[in-house]
Amino acid sequence: MDFQFTPSDQALRDEAEAFVRREWEPGHWDVVGSMAPLPNWHHADEELDEHLKAYRKKIVARGWYTMHWPEEHGGKAIGITTQLAYREAMAYAGSPSDLGGGLVAPVLMVEGAEWMRKEFLPKIANADIEFSQGFSEPDAGSDLAGLKTRAERDGDDYIINGQKIWGTYRNDWIHILVRTDPDAPKHRGITYLLMPLKDESGDYIPGVTVRGINSAVGRHRWDELFMENVRVPSRYIIGEENRGWYAAMTTLSFERSGIQRPARLTKLLEDYIEFNRTNARRHGPSAGPLGSMTFKNRLAELRIQVETLRMLAYRVAWMQSQGMVPQRESSMTKFLGDETAKAVYHTLYSALGEYGNLLPGNDIPLPEGGYLNAQAFMVGTMSVAGGTTEIQKGIIAQRGLGLPR
Repeated sequence: MDFQFTPSDQALRDEAEAFVRREWEPGHWDVVGSMAPLPNWHHADEELDEHLKAYRKKIVARGWYTMHWPEEHGGKAIGITTQLAYREAMAYAGSPSDLGGGLVAPVLMVEGAEWMRKEFLPKIANADIEFSQGFSEPDAGSDLAGLKTRAERDGDDYIINGQKIWGTYRNDWIHILVRTDPDAPKHRGITYLLMPLKDESGDYIPGVTVRGINSAVGRHRWDELFMENVRVPSRYIIGEENRGWYAAMTTLSFERSGIQRPARLTKLLEDYIEFNRTNARRHGPSAGPLGSMTFKNRLAELRIQVETLRMLAYRVAWMQSQGMVPQRESSMTKFLGDETAKAVYHTLYSALGEYGNLLPGNDIPLPEGGYLNAQAFMVGTMSVAGGTTEIQKGIIAQRGLGLPR
């Protein structure tokens, strides 16, 4: 087997890494921990928000932000393997942003009305607008089809009442799933909408309330969104009424291997070892026990596990490039990625002993500026976010091994 990239893909990787080193100033922020895409330590940092916007504009100027989009929508229609090559290089180099459009752009391309595509896709492509995601609810996470947020038709509007949670609801817009037919089977009767969150002044529109949720380490890390009689024009519907579930499942041929996870974990292990080599004599125990042969063996085991995850991500991308749908393989990547991230963070955190309890902001030098410790506290939530471990195992068992329900 040949795992080499084509000369053009390798040139793109080299250019991307050089771009990150030249253009991205990490400052005092941690934005690329293995917790991505979950909100990070600096969830409500307005200075960081502006920093990220300026950086995305630079990616737009390079022509990379939407190069994975179809040509008919202004992209370059780059192939799956090129997308993987670029994503991996950017993640390894420490970039907090790689390809634009998220989940909402593909859905608009396929299911959105013509006026929506003309109105929103250029703004997304230029990094002028981002959408929050309104899917999960307190009783509808992995069982997303059990959502209860109601939308009742009133003339040319929908009136929305309900709650969303575990997102970041600070953008001007949100793409949201709502129930429009409570009597239909739960996968039916769901409608997909675009909804403004804020008005032109930057204030939340009437009926919208956003409250912060603190993490186990006392940081504002997530939000919950409450909607009370929020009016949304019916023309903001994506697809058809009561068929929002099927619109939300829409995907295009965009790379979905999860390659960023092994790339970031690889860099984390390398940075940890370098920190130890540089600081062990100067800072003693706060640098960790790199001199222990047992610990060195454990680091080697972790590096092998990360590389296994990387190869699985490559397989997912290859399958997509061949027109196959990697259902079980994607679940395998998610499951192994969660377990690998926990193993890496918990091992490095535990090795710091009492220094592992120190969080960012202390004067004592720590690996990753203390963000390693903070992520170690929170990395377990990845086994819930984006589909629980149990859900992933069920997909692997049923669709991969053919086991009965």
